[in-house]
Amino acid sequence: LEDTNYAVFRRPLEHYHISTRLANGKPALLIDPGSVGNLAGDSWAKTAARAANLAGHPPSWERRNKPLRVSGVGHGSQEAVWDCRIPIALRQAREGSVGTQPVTHGTVTAATVPNSELPGLLGLAALRNNRAVLDFHTLKLYFMGPGEYNLETSAPPGTDVFQCELAPSGHLVLPCSEFDAGDRPADTSLTLTTQVRSGPAVSVPPPPPPA
Repeated sequence: LEDTNYAVFRRPLEHYHISTRLANGKPALLIDPGSVGNLAGDSWAKTAARAANLAGHPPSWERRNKPLRVSGVGHGSQEAVWDCRIPIALRQAREGSVGTQPVTHGTVTAATVPNSELPGLLGLAALRNNRAVLDFHTLKLYFMGPGEYNLETSAPPGTDVFQCELAPSGHLVLPCSEFDAGDRPADTSLTLTTQVRSGPAVSVPPPPPPA
């Protein structure tokens, strides 16, 4: 990440940072495996650093060996010159021995974009380094212990498992044109949508074959 251009694609930033804030005003990290590294706007970094400092955990920062060029997060192409190291406290989902939820303390280091309202992004590299597993059904994030695990043994019948890959850019991608792989199509159908559309279905003709 030190010597590469870094591009992310977002909704209009003035709406994006507002919609990612918690109702109680406390800082939160946006889980973003589409971001290779951790990244944050200086506004978020200041807010998170202030909260940590008030709790007795002072933040720190250091100048990067080489500026990180960032595009797609606000004002065209910008450079992140500083890495901010901010103490964090994560509340666990399980209950402790006295009925309270334990809190894990740690730090997050993120390249910081100046004059930016970009939220704090917890990127793919940090998620992989901490052996993260994200359950999109329960919305729980697991940082797995050092032992081996096999999620397939606990999955219900009919579960499909797809292998993702790392693109040359370092981003996590799911290959989706593997038409020449396998012996025959699986007996399942998958529809990936971002929203449920109302009204009658519209038939879309297939594209013409390439010339």
